Amino acid sequence: MTQKAELLNKWREDIFFFSLIITAGVFPFSEALVSISAGLLFFQALALQAWKHPSVNIQSWKSVLFPVSILGVYLIGTIFTEDFSFALYELKKVVFWVVFPLSIFLSPRLSEKKIYLVLYVFILSVVVSSFIFAGKLVISNYLQLADFRSVSIVSHIRFSFQVTLAIILLAWLLINKNKLPVKIHSFILLGIFLWLILFLILLKSLLGIIAFFGVLLISILIFIAGTKNKKRKVVLVSMLLLAFILPLIYTGTILKDFYRFEKINPVTVENYTLSGNPYHHNFEQGMRENGHLVYIYVCEDELRQEWNKRSEIKYDDNLNGYMLGTTLIRYLTSLGYRKDSVGMSKLSDKDIQLIQKGVTNYKFKNHGFSIYPRIYETIWELDYYMRTGDPNEKTLAQRIEYVKASLVLIKENPFFGIGTGNWVIKYNEVYDRMDTKLSPEKRGPSHNQYLNYLVKFGIFGFAWILFALLYPVFKLGHRKNFVFILFLVFYAFANLGDANLESHMGLSFFAFFYSFFVWNSTKEMKKSIHQT
Repeated sequence: MTQKAELLNKWREDIFFFSLIITAGVFPFSEALVSISAGLLFFQALALQAWKHPSVNIQSWKSVLFPVSILGVYLIGTIFTEDFSFALYELKKVVFWVVFPLSIFLSPRLSEKKIYLVLYVFILSVVVSSFIFAGKLVISNYLQLADFRSVSIVSHIRFSFQVTLAIILLAWLLINKNKLPVKIHSFILLGIFLWLILFLILLKSLLGIIAFFGVLLISILIFIAGTKNKKRKVVLVSMLLLAFILPLIYTGTILKDFYRFEKINPVTVENYTLSGNPYHHNFEQGMRENGHLVYIYVCEDELRQEWNKRSEIKYDDNLNGYMLGTTLIRYLTSLGYRKDSVGMSKLSDKDIQLIQKGVTNYKFKNHGFSIYPRIYETIWELDYYMRTGDPNEKTLAQRIEYVKASLVLIKENPFFGIGTGNWVIKYNEVYDRMDTKLSPEKRGPSHNQYLNYLVKFGIFGFAWILFALLYPVFKLGHRKNFVFILFLVFYAFANLGDANLESHMGLSFFAFFYSFFVWNSTKEMKKSIHQT
């Protein structure tokens, strides 16, 4: 090899490494930066003819066709499209199936040291972003941020995926700390590991937390299967039971709190406030906060007058899609107060601030750094949905309606689906037939990646996508790749609750690390967990 060729190959390797560092580092910060870095990664592979590097086995090109073929499924789906403009939009969203697999497959294979440096940069970027998030949350009153979603730099759900991968990587690095070419003190790794687990809870993404617990259960099962030490196996089984039982107990406690109902006799209720104004009582509505009926002992005239004296956001103003007065009524109910001037007089300035932020239950102010409010609100939404059939403005209830519509479409188009770009038309037709209470502006596809694939591409398309994703994993020797397998397991759980592979950050993040692990995992990473 000539000196010129050696220099060119060094350029190919260094520029690819630099592009990977940039891409891994920008995920927690910006969708736009992810798109730019993806373009840079793709451009360097083509411009430098990176596949001519001696480490690239271009003869194994067939492996890269499998993930790339997923875009092909979308292209085939356009045969059935009734809306080509929307089909083109869908194709643009899934272009990462081509960009990242081709960019990484065609580029040089990195040394172990450089592979770990890329992973360390990713972990560092997640940690830095988590500190920014936590700092903004602590001073949220000063910044006038409404809730935890407002302080996330990117989608808090997608960011929870990044946090989970960082946790998986840190766990693996701690287990294999003596075998790594890049040394970092165990106490630093452990501290970051524990902080990110705490932060994941602070992030309050139920989907991310549930998927993380799924990964935790699977990883413990892997360790149980891989150990022959009876004492260690007993400890691991105990951990597995705790990881399964404790969340159930915690959720059960919140359920018990929610359904601890106050008994009210409609015959004996008082009909006038202390000021002599009439109360409004609606026992049929049935909505409750902390067991108290929301729409009894309500005098809106007194509430409006007293609230408007204490707040710049007025009683009839819109707050998070609802009239502020609705939030005020629920908050007073949660305290067990009557919804009149006397109840208003009992509210502290802190209570007023919480109501202005959209907080509907006083208990939430004592759970600012826990997932109690998210679980309670989810239970409240489901209870309301089951009683009224109204899913609007209620995340989980809306998703139930989406699933119902999806199942109808799958039943009607089982083999080849409805095609690419047709979901708006086809779903609206089904919603009209379902006579749903879901508002037209709230209608949408299933927030479940598996159902989405079945709706669009039928059984055959869905089966091919699964095969295309899993074949390179097994063919290229990743069956025992602990980090990669847990990454796939996490997405397998997360895809039950959202269409992550059809969103910008969800797909770009998955496609990048999927491709990275497939073609740049170290020999140590490919070893069985039994050997760790």
